[in-house]
Amino acid sequence: MGKKVLIVDDEKEMRILLSVCLKPSGYEIDEAQTGFDALQKVMDVKYDLIILDIMMPTVDGFEVLTNVREMIDKDVPIIMLTALGETDRIVEGLQLGADDYIVKPFEPKELIARIESVMRRSKRTELEDVSSYQIHGLLFEEDKMRVSYASHVLTLTKKEYKLLVRLAKNPGRVYSREQLVQLEWDDDHKGDTRMIDTHIKNVREKLKAVGLNKQIIETVWGVGYQMIDNGSK
Repeated sequence: MGKKVLIVDDEKEMRILLSVCLKPSGYEIDEAQTGFDALQKVMDVKYDLIILDIMMPTVDGFEVLTNVREMIDKDVPIIMLTALGETDRIVEGLQLGADDYIVKPFEPKELIARIESVMRRSKRTELEDVSSYQIHGLLFEEDKMRVSYASHVLTLTKKEYKLLVRLAKNPGRVYSREQLVQLEWDDDHKGDTRMIDTHIKNVREKLKAVGLNKQIIETVWGVGYQMIDNGSK
């Protein structure tokens, strides 16, 4: 049985387009035309993924997202559909709990790639309880608060370590600066989001210093950062 995907969009043409893109890959498609319909369906059915348009009348995507995360299913992967240039909406959606976003118009290959990436991340939730794991050749030993590459241990500050672990556990997921501060910092620093840039810069330099020359932490301009997903399981 294929993965169950709920498509939420008030435009019939967009729902048809998404269905045409997904069905050849074996996904089972369900549709909702309104935010209210979407909430009703999510309460009745366990979906593997929700593709959610933000701009909808009456009950918009943000309201659906908030209700799903807070009252129905905090773990179901959610991908937002946004229009070109809606950076502020992307940031807001990520802060509310969306796992990823895709900008309309999009290429079918990009859509499938993002869905597969989000699905892989949802399978990695067990990493929260695993003390040792690898990605991009980096060995994370959380019980020792240590990260190494080719037997070279990185010298990281506490904040740098927490940032790197957060990104490594969720490769492919875009985090806004505000999210990273909220997740990893104390209340005294909640307003200081630009310091994230400095810490990311330092982490990149330290990765390069131990021989990891490829760029594994990607800047998503106007939004924040993500660790590149190398497709590891």
